[in-house]
Amino acid sequence: MMECRFPEGFVWGAATAALQVEGALDEDGRGPSVWEVFLRERPGRVFGGATPAVACDHYHRFAEDVRLMREFGLTGYRLSIAWPRLFPQGDGPLNEPGAAFYHRLFDALTAAGIEPNVTLFHWDLPQALADRGGWENPATVRAFVQYAETCYRLFGDRVRRWSTLNEPSWMTLHGWLTGLHPPGRRDPAAAARVSTALLAAHAGAVQTFRQSGIPGAIGIVLNLSPVLPATERPEDVAAARLADAILNRWFSDPVLHGAFPDEGLALCRDFGIAPSPDETARATSPAGRPDFLGVNYYYPTHVAADATATAYHLNTSGARGEDCALALAGRFRSVRNPAGRYTDWGWEIFPDGLYLLLKNVHTQAPALPLYVTENGIGLADRLVDGEVHDPERIAFVRGHLAAVHRAIGEGVPVRGYYLWSLLDNFSWSNGYRKRYGLFHVDRATLRRLPKDSASWYRDVARANGF
Repeated sequence: MMECRFPEGFVWGAATAALQVEGALDEDGRGPSVWEVFLRERPGRVFGGATPAVACDHYHRFAEDVRLMREFGLTGYRLSIAWPRLFPQGDGPLNEPGAAFYHRLFDALTAAGIEPNVTLFHWDLPQALADRGGWENPATVRAFVQYAETCYRLFGDRVRRWSTLNEPSWMTLHGWLTGLHPPGRRDPAAAARVSTALLAAHAGAVQTFRQSGIPGAIGIVLNLSPVLPATERPEDVAAARLADAILNRWFSDPVLHGAFPDEGLALCRDFGIAPSPDETARATSPAGRPDFLGVNYYYPTHVAADATATAYHLNTSGARGEDCALALAGRFRSVRNPAGRYTDWGWEIFPDGLYLLLKNVHTQAPALPLYVTENGIGLADRLVDGEVHDPERIAFVRGHLAAVHRAIGEGVPVRGYYLWSLLDNFSWSNGYRKRYGLFHVDRATLRRLPKDSASWYRDVARANGF
């Protein structure tokens, strides 16, 4: 008897991002993104000095990848379009060969009966725009809206589901606070300005989509993590509320409710970096209300009140016991759950966290359809006698799908699940050491090999449950 049967039409998908899979970074007129320049200038930022120069070579092998999706039962594919492939300078004339690649890709997906779910911006800002001030220059917001309008016009006959941004909070945190991602700065005032610019870009792209008359739906993808107090002490509970306001609600509240969270605004005022009235109006515009919300979930966050210095540590090697840690001076710090199960990279495995997130978003926006747009586990998969056995991944996905099914049973309108990721791709911090894919990618030959999890997921998709 089936334990979890999903609603008819539920999307069974997998996800990737352009910079992490495409390769071909200097082919057919593509311009550089901030990532290539950042990694060239700071080669130690990614484990092993890895780069996305080749990645999975999806640019040349997309037909094979679409065939694998079809053969393994996927009905949806979440991908991103590379902004610098369409507009090498960020704006200006369209790069026709770059557009032709996506025409071929969308044609192949359509022919295979696989629905594309397209993210417009997954962190690969054209370097030419960064050279002119990046997201701190209002011209970048205008360029993004122009780029989005071009994508709707070119591909809107085959794409019915769009997302404006991927994980803007993570990009802001690591680009302008921890310095681990481009542009590698530690500047809270700049982080505040960038966050409002990203929200304004989202609102502008949503408004342009609706004015275009193109059929379909548009939303945004947010990485959300349930923030849990380390103890029931009032100071830890207050620290958890503040951490939730910064890590989750700083972007979700403007999108869903048209206002920044009070706790986040109070913190910004304390630092003298609160958004101006004009910035707030653009960031919280009603034009940005989404048709759906994409939820990326990997792990929960446990926090305690703390007065240590602001810091962030990321486990990039997979050395077990080396945790990820975040601290904000005088406010809170993340702590390990003594009862938790953790991956080698220090990420807690907690399927109920996904249930809690979906229920919480549904409480805030009861009519809003939801998609789990990323969820998966990074492992140091081993190829043994030509096969990859990954029972840990199967157990992880099964547990999280059960959490999704539980939420659906309680009335949460979850419409689909996109496993991260389709392929063993380039990881922003871990290079090619940390493998997420349903398909193993041999780094020497780029040969794709289905893991045990791919076969299991195929059976789940075909049965619409397990």
